[in-house]
Amino acid sequence: MRILMILTAGSGERASRSLSVDQVIEAYCLLQDSGMEVVIASSQGGNPPIRGTRKRSKQTIAPNQSFRSDRSARDAISDTLKLEQIYTEEFDAAICIGVLEHPAHLADAEAAHSLLKALLAAGKPVAMVPGELEFAPRGSFEGLLITGTEIRAPSLAAKAILAALAAPMAPSQW
Repeated sequence: MRILMILTAGSGERASRSLSVDQVIEAYCLLQDSGMEVVIASSQGGNPPIRGTRKRSKQTIAPNQSFRSDRSARDAISDTLKLEQIYTEEFDAAICIGVLEHPAHLADAEAAHSLLKALLAAGKPVAMVPGELEFAPRGSFEGLLITGTEIRAPSLAAKAILAALAAPMAPSQW
């Protein structure tokens, strides 16, 4: 199965609270170790707008060691696809990590929102960390949309995506 990982970051004060490389590594490694193919995209492609590591914890040591020894993982995170290169029909789920703001990153937010909404409309699970975008009508994607705001939310969202993919589909999702 293929998982789309979208990386975004705010500006100014929000950038310092948004996306750290540890959060990305932890979620990426969890998905990879579960046998998923992870494709990473960001608004501009290339090296995404993420800050350095946060304070080391027991949860981040193993994924960081695994990441350092995995050349393809380092390449995937440092050379992302552009959002415009993504075709939602090629993915089974998505996880969006980072802050999407208005109006500073309006085009980025709209592109990410469009991709995520298309995946949800196709009955595919989507996780957003933090869950700041609204989808209308409210509640229309209940059971498919996973949101979180905690510092460990990216890894928890990755676990939730795996659980959603493992769950049997309801007849309404066929």
